[in-house]
Amino acid sequence: MSLISVHAPVSMPLRRRAKWEWFHLSRRVKLIAAAAMLLFASAQIWQTLQPPAQTIKGQLSAAAAETAALPWSMPRDQVERAVARDFPGQAVRIDAARFPVEIAVSISGLDRDTCLAARQLASRLEGSVVVALDGYMQAGECRAANAMTWHIMP
Repeated sequence: MSLISVHAPVSMPLRRRAKWEWFHLSRRVKLIAAAAMLLFASAQIWQTLQPPAQTIKGQLSAAAAETAALPWSMPRDQVERAVARDFPGQAVRIDAARFPVEIAVSISGLDRDTCLAARQLASRLEGSVVVALDGYMQAGECRAANAMTWHIMP
């Protein structure tokens, strides 16, 4: 008799429980991924449906929080890039020449309705960092096209 012999393959029955555990694990992962995508999509839809002035207020709040976390010795160009990241999709100009005392954020291309609403919603945001609108104290200052400047003061 030789050490090698030919036999039919040995079939090993899979444990049913192990098979179902893998299926449930896979299903859980799919459900978690679907829930995460749904949350992300709903957040994007919510942000898209917000009025532009509300979006500007949120962006200014995020920039204020970003500014509070920046080290005071950070170079001007890095400060400007860090703050600019909080304004995606906006025509924005950041001036950090007076950092850490203040950072000027100018948003251009705002229509009259957005100007009026931003004047009401985001003329002054107070917290550990103060954000104040420069000018536009009267509703008549809002024109067809506007460039509004806010000062972020850590």
